[in-house]
Parts: sequence; structure tokens; C-alpha cells
Amino acid sequence: MIRSDRYNFGLPLAPSNKVILVVVGCILLISSLLFVGGWAGRVEGVGQGVGPEPRVGLLGRLWQGSGQAVWQDLLRSALPKPLWQVAPSDGLGRGFAVWLAERGIATPRAFLAWGVPMLRGLPSLEDEMMLPPANEPVVPTLVPVEAGTEAAAAFGWKYTPQVLIYHTHNVESFLPTTGKSHVYDDPEQTIVRVGAKLADDLRALGMNVTHSRADNIKDNYTAAYNESLKTVTAALKQDPRIEYSFDVHRDAVPRSATTTVIEGQSVARLYFLVGSNESLNHPNWRRNMAFAEKLHAKAEKMYPGLSRGILNRKTARFNQHVRDNALLIEIGGDKNTMDEALRTAGMLAKVLAEVIREQQLGAVR
Repeated sequence: MIRSDRYNFGLPLAPSNKVILVVVGCILLISSLLFVGGWAGRVEGVGQGVGPEPRVGLLGRLWQGSGQAVWQDLLRSALPKPLWQVAPSDGLGRGFAVWLAERGIATPRAFLAWGVPMLRGLPSLEDEMMLPPANEPVVPTLVPVEAGTEAAAAFGWKYTPQVLIYHTHNVESFLPTTGKSHVYDDPEQTIVRVGAKLADDLRALGMNVTHSRADNIKDNYTAAYNESLKTVTAALKQDPRIEYSFDVHRDAVPRSATTTVIEGQSVARLYFLVGSNESLNHPNWRRNMAFAEKLHAKAEKMYPGLSRGILNRKTARFNQHVRDNALLIEIGGDKNTMDEALRTAGMLAKVLAEVIREQQLGAVR
């Protein structure tokens, strides 16, 4: 199942609420910039040890003070739960920015285009959702791995697969486990732990895996993909033999969409995202799509219901231009537990091994 949807946010809103959404959103975005004297204050308990201490604007202060109930009632009438359920300690402005960035609408113009359908067809708005950095790093060329080694043969490989796992949104966590949707100071409570489990399981299957725990958020959610591109290119420079690149996330949609039962256990479902914006130096995206299709089909065969399908985002590339086998993989969502996501990591490792082995047997090197 492949979905081609530029604005697939799963957030249907009544026309009247869309108007309120745009108005309130603009006010919040402007207010988050008000850091003059007493109009701004520090956000307690957020972002410790991950860069400059975040600050919150005027409306965030009202949120934390006596006006909290009023703002909650207003936001409930216009905005989805992921926004208005942000903990007061996180700050309304920060929560709003994170929520927008996760949905690819982090810039004001893209935000307005989401609320006003007539603006969505403008190429400038689409491109703004995922811009390459001004000084884009050079992607190292793939160096073939030696075939026929004893190490590869011991695991039934033609040559040892070289894999990179990283996390653009490394602070994503699981609400039932941590009580928060994002954890900024403990990678073991985030998607990073899931990536570590996937890496260990792939190593157990005979692959050579580099797992990056780099902090790509650095207290600036909207610049995360530019930061993770630096992370990826640095890893490829250190080991240009890396052939597979996986950006592991968790989604932020209802639990009913991200959960299933397999072999008697509740597990988080997979979702494969493929960026296909050729204008962002990404002409070979169809090779990534073909790889995603193989993974989805294999997952359906091995674990029916595990995969939610493939989403083709025409406004993004998700740093997938770095390799022909590069994907963004969502493991569950924020409503899943850590244990559910960890179980899925083990299943994903077996799916990847099967597909990669088939690629090797059919490959001419």
C-alpha cells in the first residue's frame, strides 16, 4: 500500500476551526519571539544539557500562569490533542513548534498553506517544507565491500552488509512508558533505544552496523534534518562502505493506527516514508521506493499487519539522496509503549535481513 500525500496529517478540521487555528497559530508564533525583559522567562525542566536553555514567550507565560485553563479551552476547540496536551512545563511555544515540525509544517508559510487549501499548490510553499542546507555536505561515494570473506560466509552472506542507523528526531519517546512525548536528556527513554535494539539484532544476523546516537535536535527542532544530514555524511565519510541508511522515528498518530497483535503479542506497526522531491538534489528516489516496496511486501509475508504501508512525500527527500537504499522508518507512535517498539525492532531486523539477502543473491558485483 503506497500513499502519495503531500499533507497527510490525519487532522480533519471544520472550516470554522481552521480559521481559529490559523489565527491562534499566528499569535503563538509571533508571541514565541517576544523575549524582551519581563515578557519572557525560562522554561523549567526542558532541554537540560542539549544546548542553549530554551525560553518561552508571552503566551507561554500565560499558559504557565493563571490563564492556563482559558488557553486550554480555546485550543481544545480548534486544535488536535497533540498540541493542547503539551505539558505546561514544556511551554506552549515549544510544544507548538515541535508539533508543527513533526508534521512538516514548521515554517509560517507552510503552516498557513495547511490551514488555507488554496495556497497548497504553490511550489514555493512545498519546497519550503524541506529545504537543503545552504552549504550542503558532499555525500561520499559508496565503496564496494569485499565479497566471499569468511565472516560473510559464516552468516550466509555474499558480502557483509554495511548499515547506518540514525535518528533525526532523537528525542521522540513513548507516552505510556515515559509520560512524555519527547525526552531531551536520556536517550535510553527515546527512539534511540529502539534503534540500538535494531542495531544489535542486525549484528546478530551478521551485519556490520553503525548506530549514531547524535543529537540532531540541539534545541532546534525545525533544523533537525539539516543537522542529521551532517551526521549521515560524517558517518559515510568515516565508512564509505555503508550501503544502507535508515532514519528511525516513531509516528504521532492515534494508537489504533500504530498497534497490532502478532504471535500473541502487542507490537508497534511499521511505516516506510520515501521522499521524492527531485528538485532537492534527489533524482534517484525511485530506487529507495523500490526498496521500500520490497520491505513492505516481505513484512506482510512474514508478519501480516506489521506494516502500515509506504508514504511517498513529494515535498521532501528526508536525506535519502545519500544512498540508493535509504529510508525513513517509523516504528509505532507516541501512544505505543517502549516494549511494543522494541518487539517490532526485532521483527524489522529479520525483514531487513531477508530483503538484503535477496538483493545480494540477485546482484551483480
